[in-house]
Amino acid sequence: MASRTSRRLVGNLPAERTSFVGRRQECADVRELMSRSRLVTLTGVGGVGKTRLVLRVAAQLGRAYRDGVWLVELAEVRDDDLVVHTIAQTLGIQDWSSRGVDAVLAEYVRDKDVLIVLDNCEQVLDGCVKACTVLLDAAPGLRILATSRQPLDVYGEHVLVVPTLPVPGPADVDTGADTSNSVRLFIDRASAAGLRCTAGQEGTIAELCRALDGIPLAIELAAARTRFLSLDELRSRIGDRFRLLSSGTRTSRPRHQTLQATMDWSYELCSAEERMLWARMSVFAGGMDLAAAEHVCSGDGLTPDRVLDLIASLIDKSILIRIASPAGDRAAGTRYQLLSTVREYGQSLQGEEERARLRLRHRDWYLGLAERAARGWFGPHQLEWRARITAEHDNLRAAMEFCASKPEHVQAGLRLAGDLWFYWTACGLIAEGRQWLDRLLALDARPTAARGTDLWVCSWLASHQGDVAWGRATAERCIAIAEELDDPSLASFGMHLRGVAALAEGELEQAHELCAQAWERHRTREEITSPMVMSLVQAGLVACLQGDSERAIEHAEECLRITSKAGELWTRSWSLVVRGLARWMRGDAKAAVADLQEGIGIKTRFNDLFGLGVAVEVLAWSHVSLGEHDQAARLFGVLGRIWPLVGIPLLGSQQLIDYRSRAEAEARAALGDSTFDKLAAETAKLRLERSLPMVVRGKARSVPAPSAAPPAGDRSGGLLTRRELQVAEAVARGMSNKEIAANLVISQRTAEAHVEHILTKLDFGSRAQIAAWVTAQHKPEEAAWRASAPGAVPIPREMAPSLEDGKHHAR
Repeated sequence: MASRTSRRLVGNLPAERTSFVGRRQECADVRELMSRSRLVTLTGVGGVGKTRLVLRVAAQLGRAYRDGVWLVELAEVRDDDLVVHTIAQTLGIQDWSSRGVDAVLAEYVRDKDVLIVLDNCEQVLDGCVKACTVLLDAAPGLRILATSRQPLDVYGEHVLVVPTLPVPGPADVDTGADTSNSVRLFIDRASAAGLRCTAGQEGTIAELCRALDGIPLAIELAAARTRFLSLDELRSRIGDRFRLLSSGTRTSRPRHQTLQATMDWSYELCSAEERMLWARMSVFAGGMDLAAAEHVCSGDGLTPDRVLDLIASLIDKSILIRIASPAGDRAAGTRYQLLSTVREYGQSLQGEEERARLRLRHRDWYLGLAERAARGWFGPHQLEWRARITAEHDNLRAAMEFCASKPEHVQAGLRLAGDLWFYWTACGLIAEGRQWLDRLLALDARPTAARGTDLWVCSWLASHQGDVAWGRATAERCIAIAEELDDPSLASFGMHLRGVAALAEGELEQAHELCAQAWERHRTREEITSPMVMSLVQAGLVACLQGDSERAIEHAEECLRITSKAGELWTRSWSLVVRGLARWMRGDAKAAVADLQEGIGIKTRFNDLFGLGVAVEVLAWSHVSLGEHDQAARLFGVLGRIWPLVGIPLLGSQQLIDYRSRAEAEARAALGDSTFDKLAAETAKLRLERSLPMVVRGKARSVPAPSAAPPAGDRSGGLLTRRELQVAEAVARGMSNKEIAANLVISQRTAEAHVEHILTKLDFGSRAQIAAWVTAQHKPEEAAWRASAPGAVPIPREMAPSLEDGKHHAR
């Protein structure tokens, strides 16, 4: 087993976009508190750098936690009940049970050695208190680092107030004392903006930092202005503003007033159009793409074609942040985000009438996006839609929250929640989807098509959670509304979901009849959708459970023909699982393995954990039938990783659970308990993305232990581009970003971006890991050559992409 110091960092901590300046003592203080307390909260004024500090400490501590470090971003969460959902989603939990997310979360973390970072807790304090209590009570090996503008007041909490950066007094500059961290921060950020600080300017910079009270965000905003203003002009403008506030005594001004004044000053230096866009973009939660910004923010003096230019200007002024899409995830596209403090300021600029107008335009944009996604889901672009909708999770929450706020908007909320059926089911957000649907359905009981749709979607979720009574009741209410509206399509969905509820109740004959009849009605529609075809899949599953494998295969193969023609994948993966189960049941285990391997390959791309659990189960049973007991044991180990993330194994079906018990007992009898447990443990200790491909394809005879430096291309981001390889080599030689920029004749900002992309693609958290990775790629003679040529930055021959391969490396 890897030691605690050499263990590879597991989790989701983002790579640092800019250099981390100072805070050595604060880092040490947080680490010391973490050695004594299981909950440490960093408090302080907005913009003081709580998030940067907590992320730096979390990265330093990361390898001490076997199960990783997980950042839970709460800045855009406004509902206390969604805190536990957000934590569960961050940890990869897809709750299909009806026990409550807090119970599933507690069970999952019970034996975990993990650090959870809760960032920006202040607007959902009650939810954070509840979540911390659940987590800390359940898991003795769990620690929490939190940031908040006020303490959480949880028993056992230790609080550290994050101070502003120290600023030099006039005497410090005159005597040539060491440069303070506030001055270093200003110089670093101003250098990135293009300023070259010269001798004699330290005093001016020190004055600026003193005026800004050492608040990091204020310093960064001011430094960004050096792209347009000289240091003397900055000092003059800031001095005038703060003299009005301080009334002659600096100590009389609270620091939050300093940040407010800095924001005011930055706002005043923006053009009228930039101010308008700043205020309007603050309606978004968790960022936005260009199309959303152009639609929501244009009008009333701002044309859509001006938005992109203004976005570029706000990025230059450090008002807006550009977020590159994750490696290989081009569907999500480039996104833009306001820091929470900057966003709050932008919201304060809106009048009540403008705020309502923006919220409505925001709601309508995301309602339209959900409608397009629902229509486009049954086709070849499912993965792109999944990525795009997942990226908009915070905005979708905000839109539904707006719809729930006033009676006149509830019907739009029902349409939005219903159109997101694929997000709740195919993307594993069963529990959150159920929460939104239940909430909106309770607000408006009028018999509309939107309400009818939400009822069948809610029935689907409830039945899969094991809440059979509610699943049946909501399906029947859907049928009643369909009859009242004379809507045969809606009635077909109600019939289908009444069949799903019957399946959950164990009424197999009724379940098959209802699902099969629903499909006969669905298939006559002009436009076929995934939920329609799922009625055929579920009819096939019921036929399996009835022991009618031939009919199950007929249903599955009809589904395969339909999905192949449409280029659809998600429903296809389920039909492969059903056919695999049916083939296994009739004794054709070899054919079952082929179906299940293909289905698992698709489900892995969707991160469909529930579907993976079912598919891997049947694959394990098939290997038992083939006498391949060692392979089955490894698959049972993989299942030990999957089911705790889902919450309800095998639909809760006693028949399927019995199949599993018999298969596991046979494998244990063939191998012996000791060998079975050893083989299962090999895969149970690995992360799914590492163990699943090897074991499913039968490649693992002895699964290798995790390595600190995997080979090129082994990471999810794919191979590095030629330039990124050059930058990685330079990092391995110990070069700073500034030195890399000079060596490769690129800007320092570009060098920083390349380093960030490398960290993301290779799933690393530090430059030291990049260096270790580069070393592992070189043959001994190349390493010797590199050592003899200290100024060179070579590229290994086998890693250098050809010119024709340029597009390949985008993934």
